[in-house]
Amino acid sequence: MFEEEEKKLEQRKKSIDQVEVSKEKLHFAVRSGFERAKKEQALKRTKIIKRSTWSIVIAAILLISFVTSISVSPVFASKVASIPGMDRIVALIQQDKGLTAAIENDFYQPINLSQEKNGITVTLDGVIADKKGMVVFYSVHSKEMDLSTLELKYLQLSSGMNPRYRLDLSNYVLNLTPKAGANFYSGVETIERVTFSNASSWGMGIKNGDKVEHFNIPFNYKLMDVENKSIEVDKEVTIEGQRIKLKQIIVNPIRTIVRLEEDPNNSKKLLARAFDELKLVDEMGRTWSAMPGNSFKVLPKGNLWEVPLMESFYFHDPKELTLTFGKVAAMHKDEAHILIDTEAKEFLEQPSKSIFSNLQVKDNKVSFIVQVDKEYDKNMVHFNKFIDAKGKEFYLVPEERTPGSINRVRGTVMNDPEVGQKFEFELPAFTTFTNPIRLDLDFYPSWIEEDVKIEIK
Repeated sequence: MFEEEEKKLEQRKKSIDQVEVSKEKLHFAVRSGFERAKKEQALKRTKIIKRSTWSIVIAAILLISFVTSISVSPVFASKVASIPGMDRIVALIQQDKGLTAAIENDFYQPINLSQEKNGITVTLDGVIADKKGMVVFYSVHSKEMDLSTLELKYLQLSSGMNPRYRLDLSNYVLNLTPKAGANFYSGVETIERVTFSNASSWGMGIKNGDKVEHFNIPFNYKLMDVENKSIEVDKEVTIEGQRIKLKQIIVNPIRTIVRLEEDPNNSKKLLARAFDELKLVDEMGRTWSAMPGNSFKVLPKGNLWEVPLMESFYFHDPKELTLTFGKVAAMHKDEAHILIDTEAKEFLEQPSKSIFSNLQVKDNKVSFIVQVDKEYDKNMVHFNKFIDAKGKEFYLVPEERTPGSINRVRGTVMNDPEVGQKFEFELPAFTTFTNPIRLDLDFYPSWIEEDVKIEIK
């Protein structure tokens, strides 16, 4: 009697078993004029089972399939079976212990609102939000075109007419390429240190050929009222002579933040990607790793750093934690800049192990080559401003933007597979500056490393 239904369910189970899970996060941080940005190419996957009149049987198959093929808990599997649209985001979070636990504890809010323009449909799948930030899940699909021909240009979260968060990819390309066999692209964006109202709107810019389609989806949500957990530590380690103190660990449902303090008397400057390899490990071997490219100073001229981890242990209860640092990005303070005489067209100062060459000053523009040999070195060197000999600051903005004031000039970074990166910026056209000009290094492929750890009870 149920042979046909059983066949359909078995086929659906097989489609779930064949899900391939991979995760690639590419973060590109650019300060001020280049706007600190990150690119996160989320996982895509084939469609999974839809609910039907045989909901009890399907839920059972979902439960077994997810536990065995994707290694998640029965609680999470049951949530997937009961929440519409969850099939599109499973692969985005199934390797994130914090987000998985947040969904298990009913922090996920399904939105499922869509907007269609010229054959492209953007869907705001759902959000996880507390007083400290928001995780946004979105997807794109089209019945009329190949998604891989489309490019993501920006993401934006607004409250009324006021943009609260914007990720602008500028000159960089992120194609919306789904997994083989899927007809949708799914992504997840984590937004922190931004205050929200309960009525917001999610915006996306998608480039289709020469035209950018602008999407805007208003939505309402509940702000989860939870308190942070704070672990006070105040322990210090020395890495190749550089003193770093672990002050505290702050845990909320979306993110874990590690607060570190550098000794102002250290001989080396910690760079913007200083703590990309930082990890917390508990007594069971569970690991929470730093989000690459996202560590930052609380104040620009301060000594306190905050390092967000990719996952949260808010819903776990570790009895012991161990902090390890791995390689820490740092370089000697007296070498953390380049000095250029634009009239003589030469470098006056640069790091002893320099990766800069081929300086050119032409048509009121300065350019030079940044030589990078390894994949992880790309996008490691950027500048947000230069300072002239009298201390006057000139901020760099992306080429496609209007500078807007006399102390702002256009700048750009271009990747060339043969020579490396080419960095280029304009010189001021409507005001004077005094040579030489100085560009401070916030990113550079230089590290210190020592096998040190901090035990936390």
